[in-house]
Amino acid sequence: MSPKVSIVATDSHREPGPRPGADVTFLPFADDDGIPVYDDSTPELIQELLAAGLTAGTWHPPAECEFVSSRGVLTDSLLQIGVGIGSSAGWYALQTLLRRRGGQLRVVAIFDNGTERRRAEVTGEAADVVQALTTLDPFDSEPS
Repeated sequence: MSPKVSIVATDSHREPGPRPGADVTFLPFADDDGIPVYDDSTPELIQELLAAGLTAGTWHPPAECEFVSSRGVLTDSLLQIGVGIGSSAGWYALQTLLRRRGGQLRVVAIFDNGTERRRAEVTGEAADVVQALTTLDPFDSEPS
């Protein structure tokens, strides 16, 4: 089954996105009475990116966040990742991390080129999501 893909231009100041100087900024997938909610895999993914020599972190200070594995029946088997992509290195590293995953994924990626912000959302089986992300390459270049 093909993944569900959507790409839209967004207001560059309405939602968190890439942090200046960061390769990957993880974004919350929900807000619970003012507390940003991140998938519980986020700290592990950040550590993997840091080990690969990239700069990565959450949009909010970790002490102010909630990290959860599910938010109910609909998300029990769905890994949700929200990211702000600040470099091609971050884009390719994220794809490499996701290639090691299985099951259902929902990836929301926000790209900001300084004049326009775009939001891409891809949902489906992990391999299909990674393939869709490969074709959406916002950096229009080959990985090094």
